[in-house]
Amino acid sequence: MPAQFTNVSLVATTNVAPVSGVTIWRWLVLFPRKWALAYKVARDAEMLRNAPREVLEDIGIARKDVEFACEHGHLPK
Repeated sequence: MPAQFTNVSLVATTNVAPVSGVTIWRWLVLFPRKWALAYKVARDAEMLRNAPREVLEDIGIARKDVEFACEHGHLPK
């Protein structure tokens, strides 16, 4: 059987949908926002880890709760 040559796109036969320009622009807009949020969370976690005992007592947080929250993302139940 001879090989068949075609110029038809194989998009319909793949499992990956084509990426539109809108999707790329949306990702480029949201990426800095996600990075900024991750930066803020990391900054706040580092501030709590290095906070003096008096500051944590003033706001009513135990040092072990700070470590747990920084590791798991929520307070212990």
